[in-house]
Amino acid sequence: MNRIFLVLSLVLGIGFTVAYWKMGGFKAATVTQETLAQPYFVAGQYYEGPADDEAFGDLTRKAYELRRTGQVRGDFGNIFYNSPEDTRTAAKAFVGLVVADTTQKLPSGYKYRVFPAGQRVLHAHIDAGYMVAPDKLYGGIKDYAKERKITLQDVYLERFPEKGEPEVLAVLK
Repeated sequence: MNRIFLVLSLVLGIGFTVAYWKMGGFKAATVTQETLAQPYFVAGQYYEGPADDEAFGDLTRKAYELRRTGQVRGDFGNIFYNSPEDTRTAAKAFVGLVVADTTQKLPSGYKYRVFPAGQRVLHAHIDAGYMVAPDKLYGGIKDYAKERKITLQDVYLERFPEKGEPEVLAVLK
């Protein structure tokens, strides 16, 4: 019985480790300090409230559905207006899709917001799956800012493309 449990634990442990590795869990985010050359346009809806509220989840699901059906062309993305630590309990976010421009006709309730060019930002990106990327990206930004004594404004843009590297841009004070 103990041997079966040991073998099963070993197999499961190896399986989880391989899955985590395949998702990019052992990679670190690449973080650079730069001036944003181009604006980012986000089509979406504003949300303020508990991060675990069903309404927040509904906005996320709506954005994915609009992208999946082709009603809005873009990558899933958000603009957060509070720190990542705060978003675990209360989010202030514009939830939707990062789009190439503002020429698409948007569904009812959707609006455009601009994450403007010319801002000084920390730009983090990683070759990892969306399940592990957010913690790696925000952790990379936090570590980079702490090491260099950089103060952030608590305004972040997240972009999770269907193909390509997820990224987070954090505005500097």
